[in-house]
Amino acid sequence: MEELLYLYDSMDRRIKPLSRCGEKFGFYCCGPTVYSYAHIGNFRTFLAADLLYRVLILGGYEPFYVRNLTDVDDKTIAGSQKDGITLTQFTRHWEDVFHRDCVELNLLSPNVEPRAADHIVEQINLIQQLISKGHAYVRDGSVYFAIASWPSYGRLSRIENQELLAAGVTVDDKEAQEDFALWKASKPSDGENFWKSPWGNGRPGWHIECSAMALKYLGKNFAIHGGGIDLCFPHHENEIAQTEAAMGCNLAQLWFHVAHLRVSGEKMSKSLGNLYTVEDIRKTGYLPLELRYALLAGHYRQPLNFTIESLHSSRKALERIGRFCQKLGDVAVANVEMAKEFSRLSSIWKILLQDLNTPEAIGKMFERINGFSWDGLSRDEAVQELSEWQRLFFAFGLESCLASRPIRSIPSEIKEMAEERLRARRRRDFQRADHLREKLEIQGWQVEDFADGYRLY
Repeated sequence: MEELLYLYDSMDRRIKPLSRCGEKFGFYCCGPTVYSYAHIGNFRTFLAADLLYRVLILGGYEPFYVRNLTDVDDKTIAGSQKDGITLTQFTRHWEDVFHRDCVELNLLSPNVEPRAADHIVEQINLIQQLISKGHAYVRDGSVYFAIASWPSYGRLSRIENQELLAAGVTVDDKEAQEDFALWKASKPSDGENFWKSPWGNGRPGWHIECSAMALKYLGKNFAIHGGGIDLCFPHHENEIAQTEAAMGCNLAQLWFHVAHLRVSGEKMSKSLGNLYTVEDIRKTGYLPLELRYALLAGHYRQPLNFTIESLHSSRKALERIGRFCQKLGDVAVANVEMAKEFSRLSSIWKILLQDLNTPEAIGKMFERINGFSWDGLSRDEAVQELSEWQRLFFAFGLESCLASRPIRSIPSEIKEMAEERLRARRRRDFQRADHLREKLEIQGWQVEDFADGYRLY
């Protein structure tokens, strides 16, 4: 019997088992607004979603992953006008930057990555349904959702009426302060960035974009909807209201939210000078893979305090894992394929299945490394162990640790030369050790020394 993934549901406030079904297992994550660099706080959310996607794949859920791009927005329009280029040219540039960072952080590509600007028709159709059912109204070319028409509004965020009123934007032509825009009438500052609609020229509101794209690619009542905790209200609350009011069913079965990232104990902000991008991290001399490890080391539901020192710890941790796996590879003496299931490392896998508990899983990984017995380890045992580590590496998105250091068969004469060099080092005959290193290098082998041995590559 296959084990189920248990995940915290922000709607029900409890951890729930995720059942596999014969239909599409839909997973939607709110993606970036493509107007500038995504910062590492954004990427904490996208990395947690990537971890979830990978665990779903390994768990046999056959997920269909959708992560959207918001390219119609006040910021994208203002940015394109400032740069003197079209909205499409502007957003495509920042899409490319985002995708470059995703590749460097080893995020898997979603099955579909829809743009809001490509789905205007779907958004207009959804708005028309809301108007026809009495949940939306038109004012001077704009369309607003009437929150009073939907009594269950606020059940995700548990927001109170007075908080809702305080959060609303005052607009003269709205029936109620708390109502939100589904369609915004074109204004002179928008320039040519508008689309035709039954209510006049304009553009969609942010919230309707995600509802329309999620419905198109995943249908009604799909499995998981995710994003940063800051999207819980108002974005996800509004998505739920407008989708369920129009379609008469749940938008998603489970809501997955990732907690805030803090930097050196403070909230990230440009004014404090602590807002890092992937490019900023690269300039410090650390690798995106080390950033990935640092951002996944904390539990996704707990605020994470990021420091540059944490990247140093990540580097040391990855070096230890790499040396361990390379030593396994030396015993395996073969290229090893990823295991189809866990047996030796099943305890670590079970921890990941419990609400993606990465801190405990990482702790168990190092317990295994520290307590591993090399005595009498056979080639077949090394192959099995390494294949399961590769599977675990896939879950964490760290498979490039091994990919960058390919395992190759070590000829017996090379192995013997390396062992002789190790013996020379231990008796402090460094002249002999250096001579043997040179001989190995001539034959195309590098040696990395560490406390309890060496690694050939």
